[in-house]
Amino acid sequence: MKQSGISEEEVRACLEYGEAVIKQIVKEEMRYGKEMEFKDKKIIVIYTYRDNEERVVTVYPVRRKKQW
Repeated sequence: MKQSGISEEEVRACLEYGEAVIKQIVKEEMRYGKEMEFKDKKIIVIYTYRDNEERVVTVYPVRRKKQW
């Protein structure tokens, strides 16, 4: 997360206001993904629910494909 320049505040904002884009089962656990665009980047947060709370699995920037 830090290597990609993504802050904890951006992750929190994405979890609260981001657009739901993924819902899938991984290793018998339901995982969700939310995406949000900020002024200088777009990120996706993959998370799950454990013990009645959201737990972040991974966070990464969405790379845009170059238009030729």
